[in-house]
Amino acid sequence: MELRQLRYFVKIIEHGSLGRAALELEVGVSALSQQIAKLESELCTRLLNRSSMGGTPTSAGMAFLHHAQLSLR
Repeated sequence: MELRQLRYFVKIIEHGSLGRAALELEVGVSALSQQIAKLESELCTRLLNRSSMGGTPTSAGMAFLHHAQLSLR
């Protein structure tokens, strides 16, 4: 797990969209999605429900969000 992945995850939740988060973070959407997939794989759980409307956190994602924010501080 990398701080970069935590930052990416928090930005996706803040923006509700991988596309808008990618623009702010200045990375490609596919690169952002790959990093989140790696994070989910390491945690053995889905953090985001991805749809054409954006990315919404799962219940595990909401629980993880608080810990990610604390780690980034």
